[in-house]
Amino acid sequence: MKKVLVLSPSDESLETFRASLKETYEVVYEAHHQRGLDHFKETRFEYAFIDIDLLSKLKDPEDKSYRPALKKFWKYFPTVPLVILSSNEKMRETVKAVKSGAEDYLNYPIQIAEVKLITERADEHLKQQEELDFLRDQFWQENLKELMVTKSPAMREVFKKIKAVAPTKSTVLFTGETGVGKGIMAQLLHAHSARPKGNFIPVHCGAISDSLIESELFGHEKGAFTGAIRRKLGKFELADQGTIFLDEIGTITSNAQIKLLQVIQDSIFERVGGESQIKADVRIVSATNEDLKQRSLEKTFREDLFFRLN
Repeated sequence: MKKVLVLSPSDESLETFRASLKETYEVVYEAHHQRGLDHFKETRFEYAFIDIDLLSKLKDPEDKSYRPALKKFWKYFPTVPLVILSSNEKMRETVKAVKSGAEDYLNYPIQIAEVKLITERADEHLKQQEELDFLRDQFWQENLKELMVTKSPAMREVFKKIKAVAPTKSTVLFTGETGVGKGIMAQLLHAHSARPKGNFIPVHCGAISDSLIESELFGHEKGAFTGAIRRKLGKFELADQGTIFLDEIGTITSNAQIKLLQVIQDSIFERVGGESQIKADVRIVSATNEDLKQRSLEKTFREDLFFRLN
């Protein structure tokens, strides 16, 4: 089970945290600032709730901000949200800590509803940041409607099929030679689906090395492999409530095929190096220039995955 650290000199609020998070998290409590930091070094926590007085003990008296103290946590897990616990009397110091980079704050006495609100807000903030990182690398797309102007009977038949399948939840598999426009058709399908406001996340599977394909699709935890210096959200998490387009689907590894089948069947997956199951509501659209039916007969592509994709 995922864990949350509560670093506080008073255990009065411990039961509130447990009541707030018991369905999803195990709450680890520590009353000493250095032991709390040691816990943080050794264990991957989803959140850390830190009392302002204990955080003060982790910074030098000469420090004007709390950033050096917060960096002692960020050094080990830079993406874990750090939430300050404080009384009203210490609000000035709490504001300094938040301005120094803490995610948010909670006032004593801790309330169940506020704990839930803080964790939900932090989750959304992390997802938005990952989405922004992804979108910064994308070019703006032209309006797709102009593509539907055609005199070709074959293309009119394609558009007719897209119009029929777009509003459904079904997976879609585009087949055809390289360069015929499968990616543009996938965008057109997404634009006319029941989730057009969700993200459209394209993944060129053939351009990703076998060793990284699972990390790209499903994300990874810090330390999952050499070079994994921080947690990374996979493309499936970024595509939640939207569409993921898996181009050259026939190139993915057998392990990735198994995970992809689980996502299609159960809408769950795990990050590489992680132990927690993650749910994602994602429309899966894929494309290939290969004969996946023949490959499934030859046992070079999973038959059950081909059935689900097709």
